[in-house]
Order: sequence, then structure tokens, then C-alpha cells
Amino acid sequence: MSDRAKPEKQLQDLLSLIPDGGVLLDEKSCVLALNRAAANMLGNPSSLTYGMPLLDVLAALGTEAWGAVIERIQTRQKSEALVKTADGRTLLVGVRSVPRRGADATRQLVTLRDLDVIDHERRQATNPSQRGQAFRFASDQRLRPDLRRQRQLSVHLDRVMTIAERAVVQGARLLILGDSGTGKTELARAMHEFIAEESAPFVHVNCGSIPESLFEAELFGYDRGAFTGALQTGRKGYIEAADGGTLFLDEVGEIPLGMQSRLLKFLESGTIQKVGSAEERPVKVRVISATNRYLEDMVAKGEFRRDLYFRLAVVPVRMRPLREAPELIAEITDYFLTIINQNRVLPLVLSPACRERLGHYAFPGNIRELFNVLQQLSVMADSTAGVEHLPPSVRTVGIATAHADAADKHAHLKEQVRAYEREIITRAIATYGSKRKAAEALGVDIGTIVRKTQVSH
Repeated sequence: MSDRAKPEKQLQDLLSLIPDGGVLLDEKSCVLALNRAAANMLGNPSSLTYGMPLLDVLAALGTEAWGAVIERIQTRQKSEALVKTADGRTLLVGVRSVPRRGADATRQLVTLRDLDVIDHERRQATNPSQRGQAFRFASDQRLRPDLRRQRQLSVHLDRVMTIAERAVVQGARLLILGDSGTGKTELARAMHEFIAEESAPFVHVNCGSIPESLFEAELFGYDRGAFTGALQTGRKGYIEAADGGTLFLDEVGEIPLGMQSRLLKFLESGTIQKVGSAEERPVKVRVISATNRYLEDMVAKGEFRRDLYFRLAVVPVRMRPLREAPELIAEITDYFLTIINQNRVLPLVLSPACRERLGHYAFPGNIRELFNVLQQLSVMADSTAGVEHLPPSVRTVGIATAHADAADKHAHLKEQVRAYEREIITRAIATYGSKRKAAEALGVDIGTIVRKTQVSH
């Protein structure tokens, strides 16, 4: 590394540590260093590379929006400007001169901040009791991926989280789409913590695991004596339990058609009526929903109410499966290893070949499957996990059958049976359109289907 390149590398490392967007310019206003946040806020243009004039990059984004910033860079004014970006963000852009020791010429630092995020952080600073929620319950937090860190590595995730943050700040309902295990629940929790007070409840409702006959009572609650077997004291429903906080309706596509009108009425009126009660009472909750199904197709088939769909999907966002986000595999792997090693005497280390196989595997079970694989490695390996410790499905990825490890032939029977069961269930869900209908066709209860299609933490 040359004498000139070394300090620039240090500056790049420093910029990567700050949450705001940062671009360092040389004396000719060319890019010396920048961080991921800045690239994301500028839309990741291909021209935004080291050595390129930032003025040309900003001009290409539109002089109407960026003209004031261009002028300040040219005149070397120490000032701020508000910029409305093409994707709807309002950025506070600052321009500062950075004197160089022993040199007449000066560099410039351009900072970028999203105003929606600034407003929320101001509210948190005004009420310190809101802060620290993400770290209060260690047992709940320790297995939860660090989305703030991941968004710095993934342009797509950063965009999803930016839209989601803007939605919850403005009170718009969020619908999170994506395959099972892609982190929909973690995004919902992150948005709850982003906007809610510390004491506010987060109620996670798995709509696919509630029997249809109990759905109304579970969601809305019931009064004493409402039905045979009801508690004499009555019971709160999930909606009432979430009062003042966030109601997360997971697997919302599994809500029985007959119950969808009740949920729609609540979303429109903001009131609930318990089973067996004539009284309506207001409940103030933030509703976030998620599904791995195509609700628009269900609407077309008459399996999901169109009006309910539009009530829930005010702002839809999609979490990508892990196979579409290979840039996150190493980061999530290291995060989970840190957690796993807290319970080990000797820390678990992955061999380079083992990491390579993980990087090429498609992970049909997504993040949950990755965690399960690492847990298995922790059990099977003493200190260094090699390819031989990986499950057969991961071990043979990218390798010709003739060169597959001989140990594949001796995979445990239980593991093969589980894989076969998952394959049958997956095909049944695709054929019959829902987990509930697949359960009926296979002659098992819905709880069995839900349990066998989830990879638990």
C-alpha cells in the first residue's frame, strides 16, 4: 500500500463506522472515500466510484433537486441544504471543509441524513425511557439478527427498511411479503422498536396455527359464559392485548374467509366486540401483517377479501430469500457463531471449505435453516467445523455426484424422513393453496403442518 493510499483506507474505515451517509472529496471535488449509507441515499449510481467528480454524479441525479448542494460544493460554503430525492426521501445534506495539516488546499466532507430518521431519533432523545428496549431482554435478543448491520451490506434490505420506517412513522399499515424464514418477524419487531415506547406490547399472532373454530375468540376475546368451556373471568383477545402497541398478524393469508369480515370491521372502526358481548370498545394498535402467499391470487380466486387486502397492504415490502442475498450469508453466519460460542468452552471455527459450501448453498429454509445448520455444526465438531460435519444437502452443493463424500450414503434415517415429509407437505400446500387445506388433504391437524414447515430457533 502506498503512502497516499494508506490514509485513504483509514478514512474509508472511519466513514464506515458512522450511521449517516458520508462522502469525502479531494481538492478537485472527486470522491476519495464514501460509506454504504451514502451510496444507498444517492441511489447507488454506477458513476459513484472512487476518483469520479461528485458534481457530475449529482448533476446526473437532477440539478433541480441537487443544484443547491452542487453550488455549495463549488463555492466551498459551510452549510446545509434540503434535498427531495427521486425515491421520496427528504435528505439533510451538509457540506464542510476539512483542512489538511501542512497543506494549503482543503478537502470537503459531504454528509447525508434522512429527515424521517432524524425526527424519530429526536423523539427518542426527548423521552429517554424509549431507548434501550432492543437490549433489555437478552434472552429474546440474542438470536435476533442485527438488521441495522445487515442493511449496510445489502442495498435491497436498506431500501426495504427505509420504506418500512417511513410507513410506521406516518402510521401506514405495512404488509411484509416473503418466503418462510426470510426474517419477516424480525423486520416487524424492528419496526415496532423503531417507533414504539418501551412499555408498548408487541403481540405476534400466527394466524395459521389457530383452529378456525377458535379464531374469533382468540383474536377478539370473549366474555364470561360466552361458550362451553369459557373461563368464568372471560379473556382478552390478541387485539386487546396489543392495545397501545403493535399487533403483528403473521401468515395473514391463513385467516379463515368467514373471519375476514370481522377483522375488516376492526381495521375500519378501531373497535372490537368480544364474543358473547354486546359492547364495543376502542382499541388503538399499530397493525403489521406478513405472509408467504400471493394474496392477489387469493383475491382473484375468492379466497381472500379484496377490501381486507387493500386495508392491510397499504405499504407492501418484500424480504428476499437468502439465495437472492448471498452478500448477507457471511455476516449472518458470523453473527450466529458469536451467539453459539457463548455456550461453548472452545469457540466454534468454520474451515474455509465449510464457509465456501455455506456460501453456495441455496438455503430453502432461509435464515432459520442457516441457524439450524450452524447449531448442528456446533454439536458435531469439537472446535473446527469442516465439510464433513455439514448436513448432506449442504455438503454436496456444487460437487459432482462422483466426487461427493462417501458419508452422504450414511445420512441418518431420521434426517431423510424429515426431508421427505417436508417435501410432501410443501407439494400439498402448493397443490391445495393453503396450509389448512393441505392439512385436511393429508389427514393431519394444522398444528402438525405448521410445526413441520418451520425450522425453529
